[in-house]
Amino acid sequence: MRWILDRQYRSFLYLIPQWFADDYSTPAAALTGLRQPPNAVGAHRPLDESWPQGPSLAMIREPVRRVLSHIAHIRAEPEMWIASEGGKAALPLTDWLERQPLALFDNNQVRYLSGATEFDGMPMTSAMGESDLEIALEAARSRVLVAPMESFDEALLDWVYRFGWDTPYYRRVNVRSGGGAAASEQDLQALASWNRLDKILCEEVGVLFRQRLQEMERDSGQSMAEKLATFRRKNDSFVACASILRHTMGRGMKHPVRAARMVARRGRQHLCRSAG
Repeated sequence: MRWILDRQYRSFLYLIPQWFADDYSTPAAALTGLRQPPNAVGAHRPLDESWPQGPSLAMIREPVRRVLSHIAHIRAEPEMWIASEGGKAALPLTDWLERQPLALFDNNQVRYLSGATEFDGMPMTSAMGESDLEIALEAARSRVLVAPMESFDEALLDWVYRFGWDTPYYRRVNVRSGGGAAASEQDLQALASWNRLDKILCEEVGVLFRQRLQEMERDSGQSMAEKLATFRRKNDSFVACASILRHTMGRGMKHPVRAARMVARRGRQHLCRSAG
């Protein structure tokens, strides 16, 4: 998403979420220190008062799968996410939940959209409640174009329609092999209970998202199935060309003559297709 946004806007500022670092700044503080404000701002942090006003976008994910993925990420890089307490990452999940819970276990997506002060790898001292869910839902209904991550391509097309983007070609990066953390049935039930509000948020966002897609279909006169087929066909071609370019550049370091011939051959093929 950061790569896509960086291509859609002339200047895009992304703030790294090092909440435990001394030099971590809020969006407002970061913007104050800039001579020229960016066209768009992004950060992995809750939507509090420090964000600039204006249209926003966000993605949410099925909560239990999201927590398990986040746990796997933390266990792979504990010092990055749990400052000076990396030993926590080795705890069994049930012990982690009961004895030393992190904010990410408790409705972390409601935390983001409601502007909570505790999130991700922070120790949890207060649980989310119904009032926090209402704040998050109001943000999704009015200020933030929230989309399900499971509908990634549809979300991109929605944002193209709403923000007037160029076609947001992309390739998948930073995909962890093996999926999320292993969990027993007891763990899954506990996580579902802890993330009950996130589940409600996901269901409500799904309704709002489908309404936006229907509106886009009516305005464009083209079905979502047709739009998706066209976009995915073009994106697959883009990914294939990007892979060829990376391969060519890699070979160019060792075999510059062969790489030059490959580039020339691809250029001739492209000209032939254009002429045809």
